[in-house]
Amino acid sequence: VDFFPTPAETAKMMVELAGVTEDMEVLEPSAGNGNIADQIKQVGVMPDVIEISSELSEILKAKGYNVVADDFMQYAEKKYDRIIMNPPFSNGMDGDHVKHAYELLKPGGKLVAIVGEGTFIRNDKKATAFREWLDEVGGTETKLESGTFQDKTLLNTTGANARVVVIEKEGEFIEDSTDETVEKNEVVEEDVA
Repeated sequence: VDFFPTPAETAKMMVELAGVTEDMEVLEPSAGNGNIADQIKQVGVMPDVIEISSELSEILKAKGYNVVADDFMQYAEKKYDRIIMNPPFSNGMDGDHVKHAYELLKPGGKLVAIVGEGTFIRNDKKATAFREWLDEVGGTETKLESGTFQDKTLLNTTGANARVVVIEKEGEFIEDSTDETVEKNEVVEEDVA
C-alpha cells in the first residue's frame, strides 16, 4: 500500500482551503489512518472515508468514521460538496484519483488534493494529459514546502515533493423555465408581426 500520511498542519490547511462548513457532505478518499478526516471533524463535519487497506480501514472505523468503500476508483455511490484527499502517487495514480474525485463533486463543489511533483514535471502522456485537464477545469496548484512528508511523528515518511491542487466545480444555475419560455414566445411573436 502506497501510504504516506498527511501531516496535521498540511491537513488543517487543506480543510481551510476547502472551506468546509457544518452543513456539507465531505469525503476523504484514500484516507489512510485519517489525518485529513481528523481535521475535517475539527470543523464539525463527520466525513465519509474510503480506504483500500483493511488494517487502516479498521483504524478509521475505530475512530468512528463511516467507511463507505474500500476501492475509491470503483466508488460512484454519492456526490459530495467537498472532497479533500492525499491519493497514492505511484504510477501517476494521483492524477487518476483527482479526476475521479472531480466526477464525485456536486455542482459548486470543491476539491482539494495533494498531487505528487512528478505529475507536474514528467512529460509522459498521463502526466501531460492531467495538466491539460487541470487547466481545462480551472484548477490551481501550489507547491508544498520541501520535506513536508518527512515529519517524524508520521507513521510513514517520504522525501517526495508535492503540490496542493484546488478545483471548484462550476455550479448549475437553473432558471425558471416557464418565464424563459414566455419570453422566447413573445420574441417570436414580435418577429412575426
